Amino acid sequence: MASLNQISHPSLKDKLKNGSTKFYFRKISGELRIAIGTLDLSRIPSQQKPKGGKGPNKCTTYYDLEKGLWRSISESQEIWVD
Repeated sequence: MASLNQISHPSLKDKLKNGSTKFYFRKISGELRIAIGTLDLSRIPSQQKPKGGKGPNKCTTYYDLEKGLWRSISESQEIWVD
């Protein structure tokens, strides 16, 4: 983890809005998770685009480009990027 830089949840959201972003976080189980996500609607399949409403409270929600699903990270979890 020495080569990774910790970022805040608002900074991650900004990166996700501007395209795909590779980031890392520690899951509640303790396992390190590598994710490639986005909030850029042009990269999300039409059937998966948000239909309104709000995501989970105190979480950063993102579309996982590898899994093709919406995911979220608790704001209490630390996040890193390369």
